[in-house]
Amino acid sequence: MRYMAVVMVVDDTETARDVLARLLRREGFQTRTAGSAAEALAALADTPPDLVLLDITMPEMDGLSLLEVLHGNPRLATLPVIMFTALDGRATIERAKRLGARAYCVKGRDSFRQVLGHVREVLAL
Repeated sequence: MRYMAVVMVVDDTETARDVLARLLRREGFQTRTAGSAAEALAALADTPPDLVLLDITMPEMDGLSLLEVLHGNPRLATLPVIMFTALDGRATIERAKRLGARAYCVKGRDSFRQVLGHVREVLAL
């Protein structure tokens, strides 16, 4: 049986989270979802996925802060993260990359095919 990569989608907007997870499943990925940074951290404590798609704008802890926490944790430091957010400012993109994001996708600008391409590239599929 072929291993199917697990992608965690972290987004506080249920519709965005569910649509992206459904599209990824259609492409053969297993998915897990989290509606907040706290929910993601709790899920990551058990079994980390192969990759995280992470929104930035979330209440309590934003995605950039979560990215910083993940890459500050020795067990999760190498977990690949792709940002998937509506924010497209140069400073935000540069900060995400400095914090270790492998790619940066903008909602409404980048198509699902582009996001999928980044996912496959990062996972070397």
